Amino acid sequence: MIRRGVLCVGLALGALGCLRRPLAEPEPNLQSGVRIPIARPSVNVDVLFEIDNSNSMRENQSELARQFRVLIDELVNPPRVDGLPIHPAVTSLHVAVLSSDLGTPGREDPLPSCSNPDLGDNGLFNPIARGAALASHLPWVSDGSDAGLPPDRPSRCMNRQDQYPNFLTFDATSTNREAFRDDFVCNAFLNASGCNFEQQLESVYRALVVHDARATPGNGSPNAGFLREDSVLAIVVISDEEDGSVRDCRFPERDAMGRPRPCDDALAVYRDDGGDDRWAPFEGDPERLNRRFYRYTPGSRQDPTWPLERYIDLSDPRRGFLGLKPDHPERVVFAAIGGFPTSIPTRADGAVDWTSLLGASADGRDAFQQATPEGPVSMRLGPEAEDPQCTARVVPACRRWLPGREGTDPCQAANQYVALPARRIAEVARRFDAGYNNATVSSICRVPYGDALRQIVQRIQNRLVGRCLVRPLDTFPPPCDRVPQGESCALPGQPVTVRCVVRETLPAGLSCEPGHGRDGVGRTVDGRNICLVRQVEVVPGMGPAARDAMGNAPHGFFYDTRPDATMCPYRVSFTTNDGLPEGATADVECVQAGRVPQGRDR
Repeated sequence: MIRRGVLCVGLALGALGCLRRPLAEPEPNLQSGVRIPIARPSVNVDVLFEIDNSNSMRENQSELARQFRVLIDELVNPPRVDGLPIHPAVTSLHVAVLSSDLGTPGREDPLPSCSNPDLGDNGLFNPIARGAALASHLPWVSDGSDAGLPPDRPSRCMNRQDQYPNFLTFDATSTNREAFRDDFVCNAFLNASGCNFEQQLESVYRALVVHDARATPGNGSPNAGFLREDSVLAIVVISDEEDGSVRDCRFPERDAMGRPRPCDDALAVYRDDGGDDRWAPFEGDPERLNRRFYRYTPGSRQDPTWPLERYIDLSDPRRGFLGLKPDHPERVVFAAIGGFPTSIPTRADGAVDWTSLLGASADGRDAFQQATPEGPVSMRLGPEAEDPQCTARVVPACRRWLPGREGTDPCQAANQYVALPARRIAEVARRFDAGYNNATVSSICRVPYGDALRQIVQRIQNRLVGRCLVRPLDTFPPPCDRVPQGESCALPGQPVTVRCVVRETLPAGLSCEPGHGRDGVGRTVDGRNICLVRQVEVVPGMGPAARDAMGNAPHGFFYDTRPDATMCPYRVSFTTNDGLPEGATADVECVQAGRVPQGRDR
């Protein structure tokens, strides 16, 4: 039996003109559109959680543990509309965890909390089992603080380093969701004794790129097997500080020819005297060392961090995180719960207003700032962003009073929790959003994390069903002779079509099935059948009717603008059980009259 489902694809431009027959071929003199290849949607998801385990993160890890079931439940059991799931259910899920601890390489003596200064946990999955830094402060061993372990730490946690594999696997047909949630908590609660100099982006890069996490035959890398070719990859960063991914030329980025790109090592930033004149001495005070990561203009001589193009370069999608899916960069989702305001500025359409959040200037001097009842918040960096109340830090991006501590000294961690501006992480998210509508950011100060996790689920689900349209398509009413007498064909509520054609190429041995809305139109040179998929008329904002005007159940593709897909408001979908069969490929082609094509979707 052929299994079929729903598909959402990206089209580069709208279509003008009226498609009078759902099956019509574009007239040759109107052939000015573009052709976009599509494929059967993936129902496999690989999620990587990068979890900051510095000393301010214990309660945040506990909150993630409490809310993690939101992610699992909505991925494997998506919400339904009219009895049908609005997205395909995930059938297979890989979940990996890594810490933000890459040490303080270049120092001979470890700084407090940086127990393995050379490599930290080195971007290895399941750092509880394999991280050299975590080995010295295992999460179930008391660190002497009053906070202790989370009160809801599952009984399944056996306090053994070898309890779990490198990453967890969920199979929708056999895995118990509650047990999987508990297993995740056992892996993800790293406690809060890790290095206070977080390298969030570089930890992800080390894990996925340097340690080659792909599931390819013969891959013997430390993190191999996690990243599947046909999956959607979601990178989730959870941290309350700025990314401090310092340039370490032992791990150079390589170009398309496999040659190391030029690298200017910046490990001297960790030394007491700075190692050169770029950084002022910090005289052994870790707090003053930490300030070095908030006192530079990005790209300046003082900037010790890797350029963000190492992680995402929209001009070269075969580089960085996008290069993990070289043929489908749109299948890489980036999300962060971190140092962002609880009221992230948005545009009129509800999308993040990145310019208001990060500012228009390179140094962020005009970035977001606001007075709140908890105190001033800001996304600004540099000397002018120093907190006048607490001179050891910059103005936080968000604040949260701890229970019963309202009105006390906000500079004391026991009174008020704060997260510092995560500008580099936000800039990576902005690039993912600009290129592929594939990013979400949420404030780590806003609890519970259920809404933040639902936003992540929405981004993943958008990619399970393909690529969202970059703009709406023009729609056209049915011929006037099909509208009841006395009614206008342009009345609201009338079914519409778009001027698009879907051609499907089947794998060998399959034929075009009229019962699934397919009609044969030819064969490939190697004998595979080519089908034209019929278009189904729909009322804008609704799915296909159960029966058409002739009383028949409709089959084929339709222009989908149902409001349940709030993060993907325009898409092309297939009717129930009429999606692409396994191994099939298809082209979506839209045409317009008398216009030059505007280019193709990324």
